Amino acid sequence: MWLMVTATFLCLVSNTASEWRCPELSARPSAECSCDLPHTLRCAGDHTALQIIGRHLREKRVRNKNTAVSLLDCALRGVTSLPAASVTELAGVGLHGLVISSGDIKRVQQGAFTSVANTLLALGLPNNQLPSVPIEALYNLWYLDRLDLSNNKIHALDGNSFKGLQNLTYLDISDNQLTSISPEAFRPLVKLSVLRLRGNLLKVAALSSLKGARSLKELDVSSNALEGPLGPTTLPTLWVLKTLHLSDNTFASIRRGALSGLANLTHLNLHNNQIDVLEDYAFRHLVNLSHLDLSHNEIVSVSGASLAQLSNLEHLDLSHNFLRSLSAEPLKSLYQLSELLLHDNDISIIEDGALGMHTNLSRFTIEDNPLNCDCLMAGFARWLREAKNVSQSDKSAVVCATPPHLEGALLARLSKNKLCDDFEHIEVKDDKINDYGKVMDNAIDDVYGDKVDGLDDTIYDEEIDVPGEEDLPISKAKVRLLDSWYDAEEVHLSWTVDPPSIRRFRCTGVTASRGGGLPKHVACHRAPPSNVILRGLKIDPLELYTFCIALEEMDAKDVPTSLVLGCGLPQAVRERATYVTSRTTPSTAPPEPDIRVSEVRSNVTSDGVLSVLISVMGLPIRQFTRSQRLSTETHYPVYNCYVVLAVLSRGSLVAQKDTPCQDSLGISMEGFITGPYEVCATISRKRADESHPICIVPQMLEPVAEMKSNVKGLNTALIGVALGLMVIVVGLVWFVRKMLKKPVDFQAHRCFTEPVQEERASYVMLTATSKV
Repeated sequence: MWLMVTATFLCLVSNTASEWRCPELSARPSAECSCDLPHTLRCAGDHTALQIIGRHLREKRVRNKNTAVSLLDCALRGVTSLPAASVTELAGVGLHGLVISSGDIKRVQQGAFTSVANTLLALGLPNNQLPSVPIEALYNLWYLDRLDLSNNKIHALDGNSFKGLQNLTYLDISDNQLTSISPEAFRPLVKLSVLRLRGNLLKVAALSSLKGARSLKELDVSSNALEGPLGPTTLPTLWVLKTLHLSDNTFASIRRGALSGLANLTHLNLHNNQIDVLEDYAFRHLVNLSHLDLSHNEIVSVSGASLAQLSNLEHLDLSHNFLRSLSAEPLKSLYQLSELLLHDNDISIIEDGALGMHTNLSRFTIEDNPLNCDCLMAGFARWLREAKNVSQSDKSAVVCATPPHLEGALLARLSKNKLCDDFEHIEVKDDKINDYGKVMDNAIDDVYGDKVDGLDDTIYDEEIDVPGEEDLPISKAKVRLLDSWYDAEEVHLSWTVDPPSIRRFRCTGVTASRGGGLPKHVACHRAPPSNVILRGLKIDPLELYTFCIALEEMDAKDVPTSLVLGCGLPQAVRERATYVTSRTTPSTAPPEPDIRVSEVRSNVTSDGVLSVLISVMGLPIRQFTRSQRLSTETHYPVYNCYVVLAVLSRGSLVAQKDTPCQDSLGISMEGFITGPYEVCATISRKRADESHPICIVPQMLEPVAEMKSNVKGLNTALIGVALGLMVIVVGLVWFVRKMLKKPVDFQAHRCFTEPVQEERASYVMLTATSKV
């Protein structure tokens, strides 16, 4: 989306879009390029691609101005460091937008973008391995308007992270590992209007740093570790903020006068939290709010004063909660309401007059509720028939659940007489009772005559259309629960999708029911199915639990295409196995504070080699000279700090290894033939550490195809020599066969690089979302 908006913006700068021609690089084997939008070039290549592209574009620009490129999006292979020399070749091209990603870039050299600073308006470094904001590379980009650093490994933002970017209006740091933000981090960004911090590890305390972003109009802090009540001081005062996304967190309630410093807020998204209580006058300060999303929470009731002061509210989403009834009190102050979504609740009663003042609703959904169609629903049925702006598909989804003789009937087609008649007290003729003492089906015909369906023809005789299919179809794939375990704060679920697919899946919701009781919705924070983590769910080890999950299947462009639904069998949830987390080694220096495991990735080959990559955050940084910092990567030793790696199979410890702390560790173990395995990592010091380990389930891999190819090449060479030496041909054949029977060595680092498109099915990347 960011690229499309940027490309559209850059295309407007030129008046020759209709005459523009894509500058082809057909004779350049190190760089393959294509164009999908005017003045936009998307390329892929190796470490020399940027130089080749830069020279080619300069040549084309001199010869034909109709091939000018404004946005260059380049995906590099096998690049871990971005030197200034690579970008220098782009000088003179006139780029307004530049996106560079490789999946492996960890460092960007000082002044890397100086050569394009005079024209560059948008810069993207997404999907890399940057551990921090490349301050020295960005410092001189005075005209930069948009910056995308999403999908990296940035842990913290300090006061100098964005120094010199005073013209920046859009900043995306989503899907990183942010835990702390300095109060001075955003003060240099005096024009910043859009800030995206989605998918990090931020807690409520970190939000106070946002007070420096005084021009902020849109803020996204969804999918973080925000918890507790949403109160008046959860966010600092931001007078011009219009849109706030707080979805996919674990807020438990909304206090009176919440978000008091956001007086001009118009859109508030609290989707997928654990909210069960709305205090009276919860939104008393948000008088300008027009859109409120409270869906996928645990709200049982909404009092008359809960939504008071929201006189400008137009869109209210209360779907996927536990509401039991609807009355007029909560809605009486919502004078501008045009959309009300109540589907998937427990509503059985809608009081007469509940929607009387909302005759102009354009959208109203109440499907998937156990509606009791008795005399009390006659007023709602009349409103439903008279609601001219509500679509026929919404009306046709309002069906009765009870009483039994009206189950499945369309409420809008039932007359008052039909709703108010008590079938049990109707006098039925003897010939309408069968041999078993039951009333025969055609007895209803005698009572109601021609109106067997209860249609009140004098009021409503318009046929109701059948609703269309949902936007996301239900996939035929099956989802299966492999394992479940819990600790003091979290529940971990491991699911698998059958048949296996190269596409990515992400969790949109989990329900848990204990002992066959009512299901409880729990947020799963868009986690991959193999590592779903639930917070706030207390487990009774003596009870059986049934877990159900909904997964979105994503296409190559990371857009949802279908839903995969499934439930596990009732089962007991086991407690996480414990393992050693302390050492008695004497220390000569105190342990460093706030050192924690931030990510664990793991794969196991069919030959039984388990490879694990562990990332550690919070290690102290030694001061180096500028040349040392740019040329070497030195790990600073930490006394009395160890990374403990444990491998468990079905709750039992099968292997354990501890290694001195480093910011990145690669560990390999052999002999893992049968599974499944659970791989856990945590920090250990002299005393028992209180932090929780990060655990994942590795995926079984075949030996790396590239190594098989190397072995095959070696065999070919040996056979070639054997053709000239007939005496030893039998010995060579025996030797080659013996070598092929040995397990192929597994290159551990291959699991942690971004594979090319053809190899994508053979690799898995699991990013931990545990609270550590």
